[in-house]
Amino acid sequence: MLSLRIGFSPLNDAALIVVAEALGTYAAEGLDVSLSRESNWSNIRDKLSYGLLDAAHVLATMPLARGLGLGPTLGQIVAPMALGANGNSVVVSSRLKAVFEDHGASTLIATARALRLVIQNRRAASDAKVTLAIPFTYSPHHFVLRHWLAAAGIDPDRQVQWVVLPPSRMADHLRDGVIDGFCSGSPWPQMAELNGDGVVLFSDPAFWTLKPEKLLGVRGVWAEENPDGVIALTRALLRAAQWASDPANSTDLAEILSRKAYVGAPLEAIQAALGEGGAGLVLDPQTTTFPWISHAKWFMGQFVRWGLTTGDHDFDAIARKVYRPDLWREAASGLELNVPEADEKDEGGQTAPWSLPARPEPILMPANALFDGGVFRSVAS
Repeated sequence: MLSLRIGFSPLNDAALIVVAEALGTYAAEGLDVSLSRESNWSNIRDKLSYGLLDAAHVLATMPLARGLGLGPTLGQIVAPMALGANGNSVVVSSRLKAVFEDHGASTLIATARALRLVIQNRRAASDAKVTLAIPFTYSPHHFVLRHWLAAAGIDPDRQVQWVVLPPSRMADHLRDGVIDGFCSGSPWPQMAELNGDGVVLFSDPAFWTLKPEKLLGVRGVWAEENPDGVIALTRALLRAAQWASDPANSTDLAEILSRKAYVGAPLEAIQAALGEGGAGLVLDPQTTTFPWISHAKWFMGQFVRWGLTTGDHDFDAIARKVYRPDLWREAASGLELNVPEADEKDEGGQTAPWSLPARPEPILMPANALFDGGVFRSVAS
């Protein structure tokens, strides 16, 4: 048995990491895994850097930030698979609920315009800026909020105050009036709503119907020393995804996540997030676990857009060094999964299910559309 230590954040989208332990798929692949429940993303990043973790549930942007030279740059992280799609929600304080209701804010653009009015009123009254919380500076959450705000003409740098908080603490800070809203992984937004402290404005599918969010991040040195171990680990998680994506297992999935050693949130909040109208988490191994190079390039484009890095990097080289579709293909062999023919695709523009070229059979993909109708093409047509 190959021993390794895997870190995770207590979120529903850590499902594959914890389900693989609960079901025994790690052991079935010859792995002796010890899980480490971490309180924040900085812990996970730093423990991967210093070899205290061999692999982890990581933000899709975290290894890219490393590749771009942002933050501590000790060692490389490689990503052989994604851990699903969607799973986040945006919440505002219950104190602001009336503003959104009065303006009939039922679309993303409408909610952003309602928030713009709050910002304008506060500025006129010389009150504090609207404060929004994110779990990590270089995070999909940060980019989603910025993209959303900018769509209504809000300057995310000048008109909003940003704070970084662990997801599990955000609802408490919302209740105490420290922040006005937050974006985090489920079930913490649903927890805030169930407690009456906040209102979920929208969840990932409303922003991007099949939004990339978390990856399996493997410490580069460990991956080089244990190439078969990387494939075994990826295969174990793909097997977990086959089980977790089966609707017949939804009740058991929620129960596993609710355990104190895993997410440790009330079952009601977890079920609200996983259910219809929740955070939209998708765990299908066929459509949401391939590490698309185009996802990496979209995220790096956001780093440039928001001034977090310059445009003079070799983005294709960075993407391919971190995101490893070749490892996914190797791990997927023998699991009756169809294998995408290309490493990149258009992101956005697909408002209905569509057929993706793959072998041995095409993959029927869910809609892949951004709320503003944008289409990102990482390869020139």
